[in-house]
Amino acid sequence: MSAPIGVGLVGCGRIARMFHLPILRDLPSARLVAVAEQNPGTRAAALEMAPGTVGVADVEALLAIPAVEAVVICLPTHLHAETAIASFEAGRHTYVEKPLALDGAEARRVQEAWAASGRRGAVGFNFRFHPLYRQVRRALTDQQLGEVVALRSVFSSAPREVPEWKRARETGGGALLDLASHHVDLVRYLLGAEIEAVAASISSRHSVQDTAAVTLQLSTGAVAQLLATVSAAASDRIEVLGTGATLEADRMGRRRLTVVPAGGAGGPAAAARALLSGASATLDRLRPPPEPSFAASLAAFVDDVRTGATSGATIEDGVRSLAVVEAAERSAATGALERVAGPTG
Repeated sequence: MSAPIGVGLVGCGRIARMFHLPILRDLPSARLVAVAEQNPGTRAAALEMAPGTVGVADVEALLAIPAVEAVVICLPTHLHAETAIASFEAGRHTYVEKPLALDGAEARRVQEAWAASGRRGAVGFNFRFHPLYRQVRRALTDQQLGEVVALRSVFSSAPREVPEWKRARETGGGALLDLASHHVDLVRYLLGAEIEAVAASISSRHSVQDTAAVTLQLSTGAVAQLLATVSAAASDRIEVLGTGATLEADRMGRRRLTVVPAGGAGGPAAAARALLSGASATLDRLRPPPEPSFAASLAAFVDDVRTGATSGATIEDGVRSLAVVEAAERSAATGALERVAGPTG
């Protein structure tokens, strides 16, 4: 076994302390060398969770530590691009939380720095690693649903007090960047198709761009409808409609997929399956499923650094997701169907 990869964590906010920091601290294939956090109190809280780790105030100081081979960026969105570029230019493998940047121009600058560095580059679309979505991808790859006709999804988070940077689009706020970007990536990952055109509407009822309804036209001819909101009860569901069956995945509520044949076969066997499904759904609500995708995504990144493989979403995937978000914003402004820009702009 090779030595653990030395990792530096940039940004130690609430989510980083909930997931990234303890995962990297405990990951056998990694060694958490240093954390960078401007806020002294937050930095102290992070160091208390990871004794023996070096604490610095900024990314420049972290990149000056030779033992840091890979960098994980968990900063506010408007700082993603410049920090990722600095990391790549310093010769570090880099994992950037989603979204990759604020806009396509920034994202392409990151892509250029990544390409020039020759290092591993990943975007934190961690739901690619969720067991349910892995099962969905296998079912679609094996054509268990027949030809995919459409996909529908709902991704919502309950209203809560958010940091200042999430209150304005200019710094990373809004349901499109915060939530829909995840499902845009999942559509590409699950269906193995590119998104060619977008129609969207965006509303700001309770906060900036808090709700977005998006229709995607895919290169396969299928269509996807995404609803994202940061102003409703938490939910994350995907439904895939095929010529042979319909599949449903409920990340927050179920531990298993639901598949319904297109013919809707009835009879005693179907009634028994429905009864069992209802009972299992009740149990799932009583003991909600865990969220393993953060750990799997970070472990895959570290393993890719060790092996040179590519297991998760790349920087190019981050660029493509942002291109769809920008097309959705143009559509919401013009009321027209908007084409999605290619990976080079």
